Amino acid sequence: MTTPNTRQTNENPFEKLRNMAFSATPEQLGLTLPADKIIVYGVIMDWDMGGFTATTVSYCTGDASLYLSSGGGVIGGGQHESVSTAAKQFVAFAQQFLHNTTQTNETPLPITDEVKFYLLTNNGFYAGQEIMDNFENNTSRWLPLFEEGNNVLSELRMISQK
Repeated sequence: MTTPNTRQTNENPFEKLRNMAFSATPEQLGLTLPADKIIVYGVIMDWDMGGFTATTVSYCTGDASLYLSSGGGVIGGGQHESVSTAAKQFVAFAQQFLHNTTQTNETPLPITDEVKFYLLTNNGFYAGQEIMDNFENNTSRWLPLFEEGNNVLSELRMISQK
């Protein structure tokens, strides 16, 4: 079994890694997507954790990573079957939420107690957001997608603890 790539550094790579996640194109991922339909090929879920942001990145290829604005994270988690499966499910499920999003060129981090979803498509970025209270009281239309994102996050955490 391979271990996820970890690296200790004094420099916090969060912003650079997050920007790289947004710049991944279908072509770079080896995908050929139809031009006549908007297809979600990646999801970036930014979660304000009260003082720092956890960014979960998933692609339909099964590639997945976790970046923490406080430093650290897990890169290359998709090489583990459990992570790859969760990432693929998350991205496929996100297709159903496309109609709840707005196309955007901006990718700001979430505000306090907010989760932002960025759907990467063959037609640009689409964004949606929700406040934590609505997840906690089960009133959010985004709850099923949030739960799928949490599955990826949980799988990434499990491999990083091994």
